[in-house]
Amino acid sequence: MPTDKKLIIAIVVLAALGGAFFMQRQKHAADTAAHSLEGEAASLPKIAVAEEDAKKIDKIEITRAADSDGGARESITLVKKGEEAWELSQPKVAKANASNVKSLLDDLKRLEVKELIDPSKDSYTKFKLSDDKALHAKFYKGADVALEAYFGEDGSRGQMTRIAGKDGVYAVKGYSSYLFNRDVGGWRDKTIFKFEEKDIVKVSLENENGKFLFERSPSADDWKAKFGKTAADGELPKFDKSTLESYLRAYKGLSAADFGDDKKPEETGLDKPKATMTFEAKDGAAKHVLYVGGNAEGSNRWVKRNGSDEITSISSWAGDWASANVEKFQKSEKKEGDTPPPSAAMPGMPGMPGMPPGMPNMPH
Repeated sequence: MPTDKKLIIAIVVLAALGGAFFMQRQKHAADTAAHSLEGEAASLPKIAVAEEDAKKIDKIEITRAADSDGGARESITLVKKGEEAWELSQPKVAKANASNVKSLLDDLKRLEVKELIDPSKDSYTKFKLSDDKALHAKFYKGADVALEAYFGEDGSRGQMTRIAGKDGVYAVKGYSSYLFNRDVGGWRDKTIFKFEEKDIVKVSLENENGKFLFERSPSADDWKAKFGKTAADGELPKFDKSTLESYLRAYKGLSAADFGDDKKPEETGLDKPKATMTFEAKDGAAKHVLYVGGNAEGSNRWVKRNGSDEITSISSWAGDWASANVEKFQKSEKKEGDTPPPSAAMPGMPGMPGMPPGMPNMPH
């Protein structure tokens, strides 16, 4: 074989060996990097709470950061009562919003530590994880702690987090500030009362205008309406059933806008209510009575329901029904001449009503 051909073959073989060696080195480097990342991920702490463990949580303590510099931190304690119910025990005793608590517990299974940001305590202040700035949450499962963590600044890398018993700052995915960082009012049950429209057979409203009484007919398809200054003993003329239906929709799931825990009846006008509303269910199954006082914040109204001394406010959208007059429940009738007839158009300009007379026609 000629020498030049041998040389070419040798070069080709050498290139192939070099390529194979290079590929092997690349694969080795990739494997090393992958194992390194896997090892780093494996070394990160686990903070997610399994669904079965979350169901066993029976006490939650949350301490929120102050709303402003120099303000006091807010401590909230929620305690499980029965199978589904929860109670707020601090800073005051009140029924808790079980749906909001469930949403919080559901979020625990989504928490995941993605990265170690700083292994020391040096960055706590920088990431708002110091004791006076972080949101501190502690979840109990009987005598055991299912999770205790501190949540600070949120960023592109995740939620900056401290884990109790470990030094360092971690980036966490799955945390929802909306679910964790509610104020006291956000944890309270704001339901005043609930009913199904179809179950209500009698409605009364008494205010400064008189007394209204609405009774469902036996067929359940219609209502009879009465009105009187001292008693609902006279037929309400031109009664509009759709207005009553709107009234029921406004109150069938009545919720508080806010709470008047520090208010007295005489401060809210509830010592002498301006209106009393009653919704009675069929067969005497329920009787919801609402006493309406004066204005709360903005145009909201202070109210109190039967069987409770708790004072709350309701939105003006619902509260405005308290001052309803006869016209509110009557069919509206437009007076003749209020609206120009369609034919009242300017000469030469058909279909354009309301134009002043004497204007020249537009050119075609």
